[in-house]
Amino acid sequence: MAKLFRQGWLFLKNIYLNTEKVVIGKVLLHTENTYEQAKIKLIFDYAFFYIVLLVSLLFINMLSLNVANMILIPLMIVLLITCLLLLRAGISAKITGLLTTLTTLIIPILSSFFNNQDLSPKYTLIWVMSILICYITVNLTAALIWSLTLCSYLIAVAWIKVDSVPVFITPGYSPVFQYLANPLVVGMYLLFLIRALGQYYRNIISMEQKRTAEKQKEHLSLINQHLTKQFLLVKGFSSSGKTAISKGEIELLDSCFSEIEKHCGSAIDYLNDSQTK
Repeated sequence: MAKLFRQGWLFLKNIYLNTEKVVIGKVLLHTENTYEQAKIKLIFDYAFFYIVLLVSLLFINMLSLNVANMILIPLMIVLLITCLLLLRAGISAKITGLLTTLTTLIIPILSSFFNNQDLSPKYTLIWVMSILICYITVNLTAALIWSLTLCSYLIAVAWIKVDSVPVFITPGYSPVFQYLANPLVVGMYLLFLIRALGQYYRNIISMEQKRTAEKQKEHLSLINQHLTKQFLLVKGFSSSGKTAISKGEIELLDSCFSEIEKHCGSAIDYLNDSQTK
């Protein structure tokens, strides 16, 4: 069983890496800002793993004969694939993030509504996730609008339930299936949330470390160039000093010593300044 699970994970990992290379490989190469790169990778991870999750959820909904979700889940998969294609085409992370999070907010709202206004954790988790991703990839204003949209839906559900307003709903999940499926679905959503957001912050840290290492390399290169220049000058004045000694030119010798002292002091000051920075 463990071997089968490992093979399945390796298969999924290969699909993920190859898809990432095809979809955002070139986009990342042409994006210099590390924060923008992290947002692009976050949108890709969010859409990719949500599609994988939706395929599993489609199978569960086929078992329960949930007609509404059997229509909405394929629609959501198509929309998320469209978002990935937009990302591949070089559309900005802001626009792609806006469309991706809107998709993962509205479609689950429709699913919740047609499933007897279900507000169980499997819906609330993805709503919260959509708003968080929107805040990270777009801006605070968009996240607040998405929050207002969700709150408006929750108010509408409260009104429907309190006043017993008749609305069209599908048979949805049976109570027994609901209780049995909730732990599995919520667990899948939690793993999805941890993977997407956790990897996002790991990417930021990794990219920042890489950028810091590149800056340090450039700084060391500048130090090396400067010190090489100073030492070449010192070497030249030292050679001139030897010539001055052999010819007995005391003034020239003093001048050489002064220049050597000057450039050695300059090199020491440069090293001290570099350590301070």
